[in-house]
Amino acid sequence: MEQRFTVQFVSQEWARTGELIDLSYRVLYRPFGLALPTGEAATNAEWMHPGPDTTIAVALAETGTLLGGARLLPAPGDPSRQVRQVAVVPDARGMGAGRALMLALEERALAEGAREVWLNARNSAYGFYGRLGYEVFGEEFISEVTGIPHTGMRKQLR
Repeated sequence: MEQRFTVQFVSQEWARTGELIDLSYRVLYRPFGLALPTGEAATNAEWMHPGPDTTIAVALAETGTLLGGARLLPAPGDPSRQVRQVAVVPDARGMGAGRALMLALEERALAEGAREVWLNARNSAYGFYGRLGYEVFGEEFISEVTGIPHTGMRKQLR
């Protein structure tokens, strides 16, 4: 059964931000045995607390269920923008939510004057980003957070 969804832009003060943080943690960090930061560590965990100018996109099912989220880092006047924290719940993978999140962020970056979008992709995600037109650049590196290989990928915007 195909599930329908919408992509929306939300602020850091979105009523469901805690749910989005939990989703990012469950999908991107818990599989590697990382504990969810609490207290002062949570306050300083940049992946949990995007800056006030960060663009946050979420994919919501017709039922209101949060399917995924991603963010675009601010860079006023910079022709290159970074995408971070692309996370889609496992049960929703393959239905287009990740693709829709990426396309929405690319359109926003283009509207803000960016000519390129880049990200650090886990090796397991190369195929996904490649199908969206991203190309590998730079050397593979090991994430200090997860301990897994990543490589920079970028896409030229229209």
